[in-house]
Amino acid sequence: MTDIWDQYLSPIQRVIDDLSGDQAQISKISGQWRTLAGDITTETGVIKRAVNRVDSAWNGAAAESFARYMARYPKSGTALSEALTSCAGKLDAAGSALETAKGEVQALYREKRAWLDEQRSDPDSTTISMTSIRSQVSNALQRAKVHTDKAAEVLGQATSEINKHLGEVRFFTGIPAPGDQDFVPGNKAGMPWIPDPDFRPQSPKTQLASYNGNGQPPGGGIGNGLNGAGGSGGNGASGGGGGGGGAGAPSLAVPPNAHSLAPNPRAQAVIDYALKQLGDPYVWGATGPGSFDCSGLTLRAYESAGTAIPRVAHDQWLRGPRIPDGNAQPGDLVFFDNNGDGTADHVGIVLDPEKGTMIHAPRPGSEVKIAPYSRTPMGFTRPGTS
Repeated sequence: MTDIWDQYLSPIQRVIDDLSGDQAQISKISGQWRTLAGDITTETGVIKRAVNRVDSAWNGAAAESFARYMARYPKSGTALSEALTSCAGKLDAAGSALETAKGEVQALYREKRAWLDEQRSDPDSTTISMTSIRSQVSNALQRAKVHTDKAAEVLGQATSEINKHLGEVRFFTGIPAPGDQDFVPGNKAGMPWIPDPDFRPQSPKTQLASYNGNGQPPGGGIGNGLNGAGGSGGNGASGGGGGGGGAGAPSLAVPPNAHSLAPNPRAQAVIDYALKQLGDPYVWGATGPGSFDCSGLTLRAYESAGTAIPRVAHDQWLRGPRIPDGNAQPGDLVFFDNNGDGTADHVGIVLDPEKGTMIHAPRPGSEVKIAPYSRTPMGFTRPGTS
C-alpha cells in the first residue's frame, strides 16, 4: 500500500518498472525455440538415414553427387538447431538478468522506505529534510546502476546473438535447387545411377534388378533394415555400416604413394597396418588377426603405432581430439553417424584426404577395403595428440 511518502522514492520505482519483463513469456519463447531445435535435429537424422539408404543401394557418379548434395541439408539443419539453442540460452539469460536486477533494486527501494519510516517515527525529529531524502535516493540510484548496467549488458548480448543469426546465417537458403543438379537424370551425360549388387532391401517394391543405370532410379521404397545402413553395436563391438560407399563395390586401388602419405611415423604405422589387412573379412566383434569390424581395425592399427584407443567407434569418437573439417591428415580417424542419432557408429582410417579416401571394414559380408568417405562424415579425430 502506498502513501504520500512513496512519491519521494518514485525515481527508484521508475527503475524497477523499466526492469519489469514478462518472465513467463520469455521462458515460453525460449522453450519453443529449444523444442524446434530438437525437432530439427530429429528431422536431420531422418534425412541422413534416408541418404544412407540410397547410398547403400546405389553406386556411380550420380549417387556420389547426390550424397554430396544432400549432405548440405544435415549441415544446415545442425547450424539452425545450434542457432536456436544458442538464442534460447541468451534469451533465458536476459530474462534471468532482468529478474535479478529488478530484485536488487526492489531491495534498495525497501531499504530507503525503511529509512523514511524510521525518520518519521523518531520522536526527536520533527521534520525530514528534503536534502536527506534526495541524498538517500541518489545513493540508491547509484547502487542500482550496477545492476541495471549488468542487465543491459546481458540484454545486449542476447540481442546481438539473435540479430546475428537472423541477418548473417543463411541456413537452407544457400542450398541450390535440387532440380538443377547433375545427379538428376537427363541433366548431365555420364552420370549413371548404378545399383549395388549386394544391396538387399526388405521391401519387395524396390526394383533394383530391372534398372540399367542410364535413366531415372526405379520407383518404390528403399526399405528399412538395410544391411548397409550400419548400426551401433553392443557387447563391446562397434557398429558396422556404410558411410563410405556401397560395401558391395570393389576396393579402390592402393595408390602408389600409400606408404609415404602420412605426415609422421606414427600415422604411417597406422596406415601401413591397415593396408596389410585389405581383403580381410568383416566379422562383427572381431579385432583380428584375419578379420575385423570397423573399430576393431582402427583399434589394432593404432595399437601397432603405440597408441591405445577405446574399443568401440563412439568411444573412439569421444576420446578425440577432434580435427576441424578440411584439416584431416592421413592416419586420422573419420567417423560416421549412420543412424542420425548423434552417435558415431562407424569409423575408418583416412588414407588420402585430398581424394577423400579411407581404409575401413564396412559391414558383414564385405571386407577391409579402400573406399571414399566424402559423403556425410560426422567428423575426424587424431588419437595420440593433445
